[in-house]
Amino acid sequence: MRVLLIDDEIVALNALNKRVDWVKYGFTDVMTAQDAASAKQMLSKHTIDLMISDIEMPGEDGLRLFEYAKQTYPLVECIFVTCHANFDYIKKAMKYKAWDYILKPIDYEELDNLLLNFAEYKEKMQQKLDIDQFLEKAKIDKKEKDADGDSRFDIVKQYIAAHIREQIYVEDLAKLVHLNSQHLMRTFKRETGQSILEYIGQQRITIASRLLKETDYTINFIADCVGCENYSYFTKLFKKHTGVTPREYRGQFKK
Repeated sequence: MRVLLIDDEIVALNALNKRVDWVKYGFTDVMTAQDAASAKQMLSKHTIDLMISDIEMPGEDGLRLFEYAKQTYPLVECIFVTCHANFDYIKKAMKYKAWDYILKPIDYEELDNLLLNFAEYKEKMQQKLDIDQFLEKAKIDKKEKDADGDSRFDIVKQYIAAHIREQIYVEDLAKLVHLNSQHLMRTFKRETGQSILEYIGQQRITIASRLLKETDYTINFIADCVGCENYSYFTKLFKKHTGVTPREYRGQFKK
């Protein structure tokens, strides 16, 4: 993701740039501008996910800049920064559907919460995009192959592999292949010999086993990597599939 910081005060701009750990929120590029004209050039050259813009600037202010940005680049979001809790500013910011606003001097704990919420929102949007892409692929497969059983199960398995870090719901899988949930569960087990939940669990443990064997990541981190936020559940699932706990499994290879 890319963030564009906009403030006509260079000291404030540099402070915001340096004091925030942007990588923590998933930003790989941090760009800056000191006025609306420079910001528009950045917007035209790069895909910007989030603007953090001062409202009061010489010439075109932050509100008009975001109005332009939203009309031209609909997916860009904005957090406004202002020295005054001015009702008119807030009203206009809401009109333009700004993400939020924050007062100067910036409370970095408050900004941290805003950025964490934004990162979570972008992740959910990406997940939705992934589902939409799989839905489109499923439609193409249905037209080309008359939706035969093998192609449907391939799509289900591909989706599971791509989303193994997330909670996976049978209802979402069923939508991918245009079946109701019960029918998908019955046909999946008949064709593969496993229930969908058993298959997902097996895939999680296959990846976790490799991580335990080949890396020094903590067991908690590995559990999270394979979509098991609850450590106790992960341990129980791992032992069910392998006969040993994750710690015991890793110990075998350390020896």
